[in-house]
Amino acid sequence: MKSEVLDTIMIKSPIGTIQVLNSKVGVREISLDQEYTNNKSIIDLDYGDTDVTVICHDGPHHESSKATIKWLQMFFSKKRELFKLQTLPPIDNQLVEKDNFTGRVLRTLANDISCGTTISYAGLAGLCGNHKACRAVGQAMRSNPLPLLIPCHRVVTSSGAAGPYMRGNGDNIKKWLIEFERQF
Repeated sequence: MKSEVLDTIMIKSPIGTIQVLNSKVGVREISLDQEYTNNKSIIDLDYGDTDVTVICHDGPHHESSKATIKWLQMFFSKKRELFKLQTLPPIDNQLVEKDNFTGRVLRTLANDISCGTTISYAGLAGLCGNHKACRAVGQAMRSNPLPLLIPCHRVVTSSGAAGPYMRGNGDNIKKWLIEFERQF
């Protein structure tokens, strides 16, 4: 049985406000700011200000919340050598934990695709044991409850094009994330 959601954290980041839902056990869900998709000029393409700060916190500040905040701060820092040593914060999400193809895709993506690299939908399908399951990988990306932690922005088309992000509502965020990771 899952523990109840204990807190909600709103975090200011270079790609907009990130909402994080945490339980006592770990991070349950991450939502990215849709407004940054509609206003492409908001994103800092010079990668200048990469500060991450908590702007609102509702609920007890649990250890799982602290771990998630620290991970996000390291992700957006320009100290890539430190980030690469960083382990994922605890995760408390049924979809990720399920023993099915979607769960396997999400866990493989989180654990095996390094920061600064990309993989095609077909490549990820192959890593998960079914190289013909490209569409199923796409479906898993659409249902990803933990963007950034489970880096679906690193999954690209076979031609190398970025492809859709956040159901097509965050394509500029995906491109920013890919380029940002390649910078450091």
